[in-house]
Amino acid sequence: MSRLAGKVAVVTGAARMRGIGRAIALRLAEEGANVVVAGRPAALASFPASERTAGWRGIDSVVAEIEAVGQRAVAVHGDVAVQADADRLAKATLDAFGRLDILVNNAALPSDAGAAPILDMEDDVWVRTVDVNLTGVYRVTRACGRPMRELGYGGAIINISSTAGRVGMLAYGAYCATKFAVIGLTQQLALELAPHGIRVNCICPGSTDTDMMDGTIGRTARVFNTQTDSVRSRIKAQIPMGRQGEAEEQAAAVAFLASPDASYITGQTLNVDGGLRFD
Repeated sequence: MSRLAGKVAVVTGAARMRGIGRAIALRLAEEGANVVVAGRPAALASFPASERTAGWRGIDSVVAEIEAVGQRAVAVHGDVAVQADADRLAKATLDAFGRLDILVNNAALPSDAGAAPILDMEDDVWVRTVDVNLTGVYRVTRACGRPMRELGYGGAIINISSTAGRVGMLAYGAYCATKFAVIGLTQQLALELAPHGIRVNCICPGSTDTDMMDGTIGRTARVFNTQTDSVRSRIKAQIPMGRQGEAEEQAAAVAFLASPDASYITGQTLNVDGGLRFD
């Protein structure tokens, strides 16, 4: 596939071995894009056991995988909630490749989803979740969107929301609020950037087999004093297709929205959830 040949993509939140961000970065590279992979620096001890066993090195490992499929890649460590880091991400992209065509705002925190009733939340959890999940999208989009606009050849921005951004969910803390807001921000950006040939769309992943979702399932199991397998089975039973999604399936939707095949699509939010929701 070469729908994205010659394009340059930025993907945030791509450090996890079993994460949607990594799958997106690899899919865009497989379709011909060079990719700047962004993620927060983290100590090895904080990695899941599966990553430590595999010798995983965060975004540096993703860069190596992209290079193995024949594309160029750059790793940029930073925090999307910090404007200086967002600006540095945009600058590193332009310094390395001279252009910026695709931005995927994937970085997010789970906000103790599954175990965080609003009235019992600590302020720091709320504030940090808003900083990353919403303000981070704003900061990175502003940093990367300005050169996209100034270069004048259009582009595509894809934001990652969630089915938790479609309907309120019990004890999901700040996660629901921020993911609802990302959908609204997507619509506003689509209107503002359409005259510049920049399309802005969004996907809402449903339950996907990732470390983040495993964490949510584990927290929910503890709250309801049950087993994780029981929670996972209940989730699958609610999905018409009867299973969790794969990270690669979310990546395929992003690749479509980033490609010329979606040239007349902007301001839209696509559920990628096995038929769970129809809104």
